[in-house]
Amino acid sequence: MNFKDLIFIVYSLFFNLGAKVGVKSNRVALISMHNAHFNDGLGEVEAEFKSRGKYDIVKVERTDLNDKLGAIKFLTLNAFKTGRSKFIFLNDNYLGLGYCKPSSETKIVQLWHGQGAFKKFGFDIDVAPDVRRRERAANEKLSYVVASSASVKDIYAGAFGVTPDKVLTLGSPNADYYFRKVSKNFARERLYELYPELEGKKVILYAPTFREDGSNVLNVDFSKLQDDDTYVLVRLHPQVHNNEFVRNAFDVTDYDNVNELCSVADLLITDYSSICMDFALQDKPVVYYAYDLENYKGARDFYFDYETYVGGPVVKTEEELVKTVKRILKGNENKLDTLKLNINTPIGMNKPKTKEIKIDSKAKKFKDFNFDNLDGRATERLVDFLLK
Repeated sequence: MNFKDLIFIVYSLFFNLGAKVGVKSNRVALISMHNAHFNDGLGEVEAEFKSRGKYDIVKVERTDLNDKLGAIKFLTLNAFKTGRSKFIFLNDNYLGLGYCKPSSETKIVQLWHGQGAFKKFGFDIDVAPDVRRRERAANEKLSYVVASSASVKDIYAGAFGVTPDKVLTLGSPNADYYFRKVSKNFARERLYELYPELEGKKVILYAPTFREDGSNVLNVDFSKLQDDDTYVLVRLHPQVHNNEFVRNAFDVTDYDNVNELCSVADLLITDYSSICMDFALQDKPVVYYAYDLENYKGARDFYFDYETYVGGPVVKTEEELVKTVKRILKGNENKLDTLKLNINTPIGMNKPKTKEIKIDSKAKKFKDFNFDNLDGRATERLVDFLLK
């Protein structure tokens, strides 16, 4: 037995004690192992339960483990409270559940932090045997897994090792954020307060995925993408950010709400990050900068052929990237479907400026495959289902 197993056993002792004491019918536990600070599907679930009455919400996140007092509380009091919960919601794999014995009255729901199906995850990627053992034990406790569309149902069932009947295709709670006008207005106002230069400008978000080999993902001269009318925001994975310095762009890696960034930005540049889904559901253009595609496929791989599946143009050199981005923002992308590009408008103006752009029809196919029920009511449907 190693140290991690010992920690999980301590956690399970308090969790199981709570379950034996008895489940509280109004207790909802939100466990954020993917640190989104509850600005994701967990936050949507919290708001939905609060709108329905006096629910006792227990919020736990990975950052609680960063100090001794927080870690003790995580492993004891919060474990006990979680064991007494009627509903437990997760946004990532939670290996601590592996040793736990939830009450038969408790429903454990995996919301996941990604949407749709893109790069492989869960049981579909290779991990160390001890990690897979813990992962399998934890996932056996899941009551349901939420997926954003019926098209990806079987993929989610396989990735989490559950039967397809446990996969709920009611829509993605995280997607609900993008259907609230007040949220979008607040996001713009908050970002403009921090970066007043962005107001009234076009905004590009550059958000690459993390590479296990630690290779450089800042191989772009952002000054080539910026001009008097356009700015670049860079959001790196924390593990990348530790070793990289962002030049000629705004570093928003530490910005606490990625949904706000996706709401404000007009165009995304990414490589293999599932953040592309947040732009797809908003009908915003994405340029896929896949300069190391073959290497990445060897390390992680995808569920479908990358270049024909993704919802936008694929480029492999900086020159191609710059030309494609500028062509899209100028509205000269000679493709099939016409979308409206919302250009950020100063707060107080009644109507946003828009310009029509031409973008590859792959964008619509990509969106339709990965999303059902895009109406801002996915969380409502999920909670209705659980409470029936």
